[in-house]
Amino acid sequence: MQVPVWLESLGAATIWTKVERMALLPRLMLGGLMLALGSAWMVSTGGEWHGRAVARPSPAAMATQIRYGEDIRPILSDRCFQCHGPDRAKRQADVRLDSFEAATAPRTGGAAIVPGEPDRSAMLVRIHETDADEVMPPTDSGKRPLTDDERALLTRWIEQGAPYEAHWSFVPPATSRNGPSQSSSTSSWGRTPIDRFILDRWQGAGIAPGPEADRATLARRVFLDLTGLPPTDRELAAHLADDRPDAYERLVAMLLEEEPYITRYAERMAVPWLDLARYADTCGIHMDAGRQIWPWRDWVLKAYRSNMPYDRFIIEQLAGDLIPGATQDQVIASGFNRNHVTTDEGGAIPEEYLVEYWVDRTNTTASVFLGLTMGCARCHDHKFDPVSTEDYYSMLAFFNSIEEPGLYSQLPDANRAFEPAMLVSDPQMEAALSGLAEERSRAIAARDEGAVEDRALLDGFLARWRSDDGIAWSRPVVERAESAGGATLTTQDDGSVLASGTNPDVDEHTITLRFPQTGVRLVALEVLTDPSYGDRVGRAPNGNAVLSAISAEAVSLEDPRVRVPVRFMWAWASHEQPNGDFRAINALDAADGRQWALEGHVYGQGRVAYFLTDAPIGFVTGTQLELKLSYKSPYPKHSFGRVRVQVAPADDRVLAQLPIATSDWYLSEAFGSGSRDGALAEHGPGLETRFNRHAQFGNSGWRHAPGVREAQIVGLAQGVGAEYIARQVFAPTARTLDLSLGSDDRLIVWRNGEQVHANDTDRGVAPDQDHLSVALPAGESQLIFKVVNTGGPGGFYARFDRPQTVLDSVDLGLLLPDPSVHDGAVQLARESWRTQHSPNYREAAQRIASIDQRIERTKSQSPQTMVMRELGAPRDTYVLMRGSYTAPDANRKVTRNIPRALGAWPEELPRNRLGLAQWIVSDRNPLTARVTVNRAWELLFGRGLVRTSEDFGVQGELPTHPELLNWLAVEFRDGGWNMRELVRLMVTSSVYRLSSRTRPEVAAFDGDNRLLSWYPRQRLGAEQIRDQALFVGGLLVEELGGRSVKPYQPEGLWQEVAMLQSNTRAYEQGSGDDLWRRSLYTYWKRAVPPPSLLTFDAPTREFCTTRRMSTNTPLQALVLWNDPQFVEAARAAAARVLAEPGSDAVRMRLLFVRATAHEPGPGLLERLLEDLDLFRSRFALSAADAMKLVSVGEHPAGRTLEPAELAAWTMVANAILASDPVIVKD
Repeated sequence: MQVPVWLESLGAATIWTKVERMALLPRLMLGGLMLALGSAWMVSTGGEWHGRAVARPSPAAMATQIRYGEDIRPILSDRCFQCHGPDRAKRQADVRLDSFEAATAPRTGGAAIVPGEPDRSAMLVRIHETDADEVMPPTDSGKRPLTDDERALLTRWIEQGAPYEAHWSFVPPATSRNGPSQSSSTSSWGRTPIDRFILDRWQGAGIAPGPEADRATLARRVFLDLTGLPPTDRELAAHLADDRPDAYERLVAMLLEEEPYITRYAERMAVPWLDLARYADTCGIHMDAGRQIWPWRDWVLKAYRSNMPYDRFIIEQLAGDLIPGATQDQVIASGFNRNHVTTDEGGAIPEEYLVEYWVDRTNTTASVFLGLTMGCARCHDHKFDPVSTEDYYSMLAFFNSIEEPGLYSQLPDANRAFEPAMLVSDPQMEAALSGLAEERSRAIAARDEGAVEDRALLDGFLARWRSDDGIAWSRPVVERAESAGGATLTTQDDGSVLASGTNPDVDEHTITLRFPQTGVRLVALEVLTDPSYGDRVGRAPNGNAVLSAISAEAVSLEDPRVRVPVRFMWAWASHEQPNGDFRAINALDAADGRQWALEGHVYGQGRVAYFLTDAPIGFVTGTQLELKLSYKSPYPKHSFGRVRVQVAPADDRVLAQLPIATSDWYLSEAFGSGSRDGALAEHGPGLETRFNRHAQFGNSGWRHAPGVREAQIVGLAQGVGAEYIARQVFAPTARTLDLSLGSDDRLIVWRNGEQVHANDTDRGVAPDQDHLSVALPAGESQLIFKVVNTGGPGGFYARFDRPQTVLDSVDLGLLLPDPSVHDGAVQLARESWRTQHSPNYREAAQRIASIDQRIERTKSQSPQTMVMRELGAPRDTYVLMRGSYTAPDANRKVTRNIPRALGAWPEELPRNRLGLAQWIVSDRNPLTARVTVNRAWELLFGRGLVRTSEDFGVQGELPTHPELLNWLAVEFRDGGWNMRELVRLMVTSSVYRLSSRTRPEVAAFDGDNRLLSWYPRQRLGAEQIRDQALFVGGLLVEELGGRSVKPYQPEGLWQEVAMLQSNTRAYEQGSGDDLWRRSLYTYWKRAVPPPSLLTFDAPTREFCTTRRMSTNTPLQALVLWNDPQFVEAARAAAARVLAEPGSDAVRMRLLFVRATAHEPGPGLLERLLEDLDLFRSRFALSAADAMKLVSVGEHPAGRTLEPAELAAWTMVANAILASDPVIVKD
């Protein structure tokens, strides 16, 4: 075989090294199993190396200059960097080979590399070792041994001085927009500067330009690439009839500049972007609940349709919400970084998932815009690229200060936009809302003008409650305060205790107080903000705090031996974190494992909690109260920063006016599914006398059910079965609780193990079907509700009715010892009390509520969408040891920054997401333009100029045409980031127009077609295959944008994987046009993506997908043959040609041309006609089979035709649509 000219200069010993490097050397998958290598780099002998001489290359071979980036780094990265690279934690024997300074540093025993002296270079000695215990890489490392050619390359490189150079992608692309300065070829081939780069590589390899594709093939190719759809037979005929020299250029111009093609272009370009942005219509974890963010998808379509400059496209998606004076569209665009998965799993730790959200945004931004696998540096320094953990968390700091919960609540609304979200309005709605806002302002002003008498009533109420007859708070004296974990607790002048110094993961604060009162029943815990914590309430880095338990012991001042344990039986808090089970009553039981969380990371006001003792405390001679506050939760360092305690006596008359406190709801798994007798049986939960959330009943137990809400109907599991719903109730005094209940079907109620209600009924759930009064003792009780469903959907409803003599829970905000601690709670309480007790205020409040309802109705007519929204102040960011949310390294605080390997932060830019986005599109960033043009090339040619489009780092492949990549990057960037013109440039090039027929004479040495001597054939993407079938059948409904749709799908798939309470458990197939929309509008449930698309390698979109893999499986053929979407499309395609005049041959030719854009080859038409006759005979004998086939799908196409004839044509159409010429782009 003749050796290509471009290889000859490397010498005989290394003739295949470049080919091996590009095609044969395996690449370790980043993030995969990393082996702990036991053998050391070298053994110190106390002197210089006395190794065997290294074989030197010949003088002829030495004449060729070795390039570190092209020749050496791939070898070192693949074989050495795992243990001797950037990752300091995993570095073996303290030897580092990824930088000149480290590799050549003097060492005991000799430097790893001695420039110009191979014999003295320890690295070369070790790679030439024959002893299995000494050779590098170690035999047990899992890496291939170095070849003789690779050792020779390393030797020559060191002989030439071992020059290092920066990784190619980290060097800015410096080239002229004029294209290659000159070409070594005199060939006239080529139409664009792209072709000159391609031709230069061919000339170096001795390759002549190959033939172009025929005009029909090229037309279909460019139609599919630019619109995602094939040409119609009329469009194809019109193009083939155009004999002007620039007919093809005119065709491209039409596809890029005229409707409907511009819209089709936008839809085509959006699909890979949705993969990158991990767009889906569900959350992806636990309930996989539905959510609304499709307006962001519409924004993407609008951006591509208008040819938005790509730098704006990036900036608005990364930071549209931060642009000064941001428009609605710009804020919608910021939803790009809200597409990640989220959780609503009861019991999940919010802080843990917040970190996961931040990590996802960081990884996605790095992958999409920088082409870097930065996620590898989450737990340790990147093993191959110069990205440290500090670099990683400096990038993460741009994305961790969003107003978002870590744990979202469960709601039945599958169209909910998870907070933060915004309403997507139009001018008409904005005008309507503006008018309603003015009307509301007037109503509020009118309410407040007549509120003088109301305020007098309220003041009288407050005076009575704060007197000795009510709740008279007093501040005990703080005698001392201690921290079990070593924090410093200092008493302040206002009687509060301030924590400082050490902040352990878990702690317990003991505050010893002294007071003279007797009969004390209430302890108020004021959690105050403090400037030392950024005016937050907690010591956690994000400002939050979590109390796991409160306990106390009363000690007589007269006789300290008299000690009385204090038991708390009821609690209330001015604020409880809403995105989980974080109520104040959780702190009453340390063994339970639940906590009171204050949501201090969201806003900075103080919080107040009341705790009620089960008996009066206070000795006549004075009392010392040892109060213990425990912070032993899954949330490390979440202790209070500053607290103050107040106490108050209270008699039963006062306590009787306090409302009950309740826990969150808990739900069991279904019992006795499918069996009525099994469902009716008692399974244990109802007989429990006290709630234990850890209890097990067979294989079932309790789980937190945030989707169950008081006074709202909640759906339960479908089908025969029983579910138990539990709630704890804490009564300040013994009393009667009135319940209003509803169920589908049978309902049983237990209080503390005693059955108090049963209704054996079959009904649909509705409010207020049953009414029940339950006697409650003072303190804790549990209520268990059993709902037995006898079939169909199940349901439950419960409302706890409050007597008028009892205060509303919100009203307790009026009783705060110091209203300034949490004035927000006080304001809510004032409004609540006046609404209840003042007729005038109530009437005005009703008017305001009516306006609010009209506002909500108006808003409900438009969608909401998820967006980014910054916190008032950035969170502090620390390196997380091992990537764990529980292990922030207090000594490694970082600030927002870019990786150091990519340069210094431009000080003129703001250090926020907007500044990051502006840096990303600046010419100081060497990566983004390259990454983008490479992705565009990949879209058109199937593979990028850098094949690893997700990895431009050291482990990524080298570009096949580096000069072309650089030129395209500069052309794109300096030409205004014009994506449409970039695509035009590529599809009008001569290399794009090449025939896809393999050239054997080139394939002999370039079988992988890296030099692009023929056009790479590609199977169409999943969406294109479906859309093409609908289009050929005349079914495709072309409507831009809008909500996701639900076309045909096998029954039961969603139900198989969904939780019982999931609002996406049941797949409700759409109807009408929804069945035939383009595939990018198909509803995307992450747990079960559209099955036909998944079969053709569409991703789940649980994370960013930079490129889809292409597989070939038998299941794909079964989808094309049997999926109702494809059978219906085949019937519609058959009906279309049957509506055309002419013979079978004329119709068959038309059907084939519509599907393939080609005339049927010699003999093919005849074979198709023979098959048609065979199917006619088959269906003539079975009318029922014919009717069954033509009845697939809901579209009426062809239903008036004779069934057997339509069925025969349907079978042929189905075979054509499933054939290689149709699903492959030539």
